[in-house]
Amino acid sequence: MRLLMHIAVVLAGVVLSINSIAAPIANLVVEKLVAPIDIATLPDNTGRRLILDQSGVVHLLNPDNTLTEQPFLDLTDRLLPLREDFEERGLLGMAIHPDFKINGRFFVTYTAPLSADAPANWSHSRIVSEFTIDSDNPDRLDHHSERVLINLDWPSRKHNGGALAFGPDGYLYIGFGDGGGIHGVGPETLNDAYSVPEDRLWWDTTAQDLQSLFGKILRIDVNRGYPGYAIPSDNPLVETLGRNEIYAWGFRNPYRLSFDSDGSNRFYITAVAETLWEAIYRVDQAGNYGWPLKEGTHCFDRTRPLDPPESCESVVDSISGKPVVDPVVQYANMSVHREGSKIKNAGVGTAVVGAVMLRDPAYSEYSDHLLIADWSIDFRQPSGQLFVAKEEAGNDWQMTKLMQLDSRIIALVHDSDDQVYVMTNDNFGPYGDTGKIYVLKF
Repeated sequence: MRLLMHIAVVLAGVVLSINSIAAPIANLVVEKLVAPIDIATLPDNTGRRLILDQSGVVHLLNPDNTLTEQPFLDLTDRLLPLREDFEERGLLGMAIHPDFKINGRFFVTYTAPLSADAPANWSHSRIVSEFTIDSDNPDRLDHHSERVLINLDWPSRKHNGGALAFGPDGYLYIGFGDGGGIHGVGPETLNDAYSVPEDRLWWDTTAQDLQSLFGKILRIDVNRGYPGYAIPSDNPLVETLGRNEIYAWGFRNPYRLSFDSDGSNRFYITAVAETLWEAIYRVDQAGNYGWPLKEGTHCFDRTRPLDPPESCESVVDSISGKPVVDPVVQYANMSVHREGSKIKNAGVGTAVVGAVMLRDPAYSEYSDHLLIADWSIDFRQPSGQLFVAKEEAGNDWQMTKLMQLDSRIIALVHDSDDQVYVMTNDNFGPYGDTGKIYVLKF
């Protein structure tokens, strides 16, 4: 890992300071993984942790940082086969039931082969499932106990989302991307974000369609409604024209979800950009978070992606009439340097892949800062980045670069043991054995 010299870059909505001092220490926890994207302490007083690998395996990590011989859960036989290429599909999220020590319930979300009754030529089916602990082996889940809660057919390889977590309210929150149909229906990516045929433009509207689960944060009650689930009575679209599972909408690709450890029910969503602006949303209320009406705080027009309109302050939600919610932090990605771009801001990274709020006083000067991870400063060369940002009353959030790694960062996690973990690999997707997990010490 290497640190950079101090410079300053002014962005719309954020001031970025790149700092070479007071960077945290990244201590290696485990290596030789494929693509680790989540870690959680098993709530059984053993000190063991679970590692979610996008390749399809949940590993069990002993307190001495060795992996058990058998995984906690292996779903590789139920996943759609993954490519050794840029790949957004796979095992995308896990959540341990708050009463796991009593009931042994565990939840995952993954991409499975396309269901038999799906629309022709779509890509895959997105599954949210529950498993329970093996009664004969407390170190494993019962592979045959799967109970599918949601099975949603997915049009393309892209925009899967993947966020999955229990909130302090006891409900399960699920992040679904907008389906990615804008890039073409089927197993191949047919066009990029800057050259979409006119007959595909309508795919962008799925995140605003309240009859669709695409582009939404869902909130469900898994403790009632068996064999399915129940709907929390205070979900915003209950007894309206929308899907009752929906809690928040207007998201392109809600990749990671992190609850604030202050005990509130607010959480942070990393919204990977479609074109120019990486964004982090603080979700402390139900409502509309803007996509594709806006990308971050900026106007969005698919027909002119490199020269978007300058003004769209009047954008409001069609249901509530309230303005759409803007992100708390955003930054320009390297696409602002594409030929034909009219954006004057400097590119900072390539994709926001995690954001966690640091609350513990042990984080020293970074307590009450938002820690942010970017996949890589350069698309071709592994070069993940860590930043912090702090809310200042009446001012824009101040974003400071802490460090740069010689690997791509693929996730950032704040566990219940009050540790912050950075997860990396050197490849474009879930293949190989370059996956590593570091714990940060501030």
